[in-house]
Amino acid sequence: MSEMREASFSATGSLTRDEYDEAAKAAGLFRRGRAVAALGTVFLAAASVSPSPDGLTVHPVSLGIAAAYGLVVLLVLPRWAVARGFRTGRASEEKRVVVDGTGIEVFRGGESQRIVWDEVRWYHETPRLHVFVGRSRRRTCLVVLPKRLFTAPGESDLLAVLGHAQAGDRS
Repeated sequence: MSEMREASFSATGSLTRDEYDEAAKAAGLFRRGRAVAALGTVFLAAASVSPSPDGLTVHPVSLGIAAAYGLVVLLVLPRWAVARGFRTGRASEEKRVVVDGTGIEVFRGGESQRIVWDEVRWYHETPRLHVFVGRSRRRTCLVVLPKRLFTAPGESDLLAVLGHAQAGDRS
């Protein structure tokens, strides 16, 4: 394990929108929000039905509002948030990422951001990506490394071992 702590990986490149979408899904960024939104939709729909002497009465306006809320919150807002994250995080710009025994550092232009391993909460691996999710200064950080950027044999596999060893799937 001490060998892995001394290992250092570096990659330079940019993300495609498709890769960013895959990373957001793998990281489960909206999992809890979607559950809350689905529950809210159910409660709104239930509120649009009331008991009456003849059985149940459905209030179409309230039911329409519940359906619209569900569509917007469950389908539109997550896609909008991912698109906004892609733009504001400037994911399509070229960056250099260094992963070592102390953490992850992302260099873009003249600026850099470092996330130490204690701040990294989860590591996820997909067939195309290495995804690190962390919290730095009360902000969620998503570091995505496409496997296509690693050209040395076995380098991507070693990064996966380091990611699991350092971050794993902490809660």
